[in-house]
Amino acid sequence: MTPAKPLLFSEDVEEIPADEAEDIQRVVAAIKLLLSRSQSKSGQFRADVHVKTHGYAQGEFRVLPNLPEELAQGLFERDSVFQAVVRFSNAASQAQPDVIPDGRGMAIKVLGVQGEVVQADEQNGQTQDFVMINHPVFFARNVKDYLRLEQVLVQANETTFATLPRALTGGDWNPLHWHWREMLTVARIAGQLPAHPASNTYFSMAPIRFGNYLAKYRAKPVGDRHDSYLELVQRLGSQADALRLALEETLHTQEVLFELQVQLRTSESTMPVEDATIEWPECESPYRTVAHLLLPRQEITSLREQSKYQSLAFNVWHALVAHRPLGGINRVRRCAYALSSAWRRQGIVSTSAGS
Repeated sequence: MTPAKPLLFSEDVEEIPADEAEDIQRVVAAIKLLLSRSQSKSGQFRADVHVKTHGYAQGEFRVLPNLPEELAQGLFERDSVFQAVVRFSNAASQAQPDVIPDGRGMAIKVLGVQGEVVQADEQNGQTQDFVMINHPVFFARNVKDYLRLEQVLVQANETTFATLPRALTGGDWNPLHWHWREMLTVARIAGQLPAHPASNTYFSMAPIRFGNYLAKYRAKPVGDRHDSYLELVQRLGSQADALRLALEETLHTQEVLFELQVQLRTSESTMPVEDATIEWPECESPYRTVAHLLLPRQEITSLREQSKYQSLAFNVWHALVAHRPLGGINRVRRCAYALSSAWRRQGIVSTSAGS
């Protein structure tokens, strides 16, 4: 069977609701309130998600040579080697023992990219950030779904996944009106058993522009882990930061390699831009490798405590114009990320001033 041709990018691939800007402002107001409540309870300026960092690592982002035309787009136009910084984290809005099921995140900051950017990194200039979680889809379709979640969190005066069912039912107890797909996604993300950070496959969930085309992306580990899974399980039972310790020990003794892969959009009907809860079928458009991310052997133990790394902001909008984020979930992220980052840096500045 001849593979379907990728669909061309055009400015009208996004369908922006007339009231979306107002909804985004409501989301921002809700996040501000939640961040303020969190600071009042903990005394710390913490982000709203990905609060617990398992580790930072330095790496090389190697764009592969001789990519076909549809893959040789933007950052991937020619083979290059870039320096990169990688963060591994949990997904929850609170720091908790690693044994508790949760989503896990991986973010890559590719440094020194060339070309027009949508939004530069405030500290690092031109970067291309790839922000991912170890699940292929998001739990909210669009901005309205995301707003409903934030409003429930505000009303419940808590920030745990326990409030999500109320957000997804909308207070309507008729099962015919429930958001079943979103509820299942929440359960799958929050219920994932802990695994070594270097053994997960991480997904963008929402699409980006890919030069002349559109794509989702993922980072997939290469090779077999040399670590003992049994040892990790034992460690999880006794150490709250088991995943951090496992990652530090792994990178002390061996390199870690990921493939950065993209899935080109080939269908309007099965690969929507504005619904982040739908997984694009791989049978129609398989993921294809465009770059390797190499994390060489290194000591990362001290990096977590350095203000240089603590102040890093990973943001899907730190991107080349050729890789502009697309869809409502990415549009609301633009404001949410900026707010969360500025809030978190207040704590870093105050801590530095007091030391």
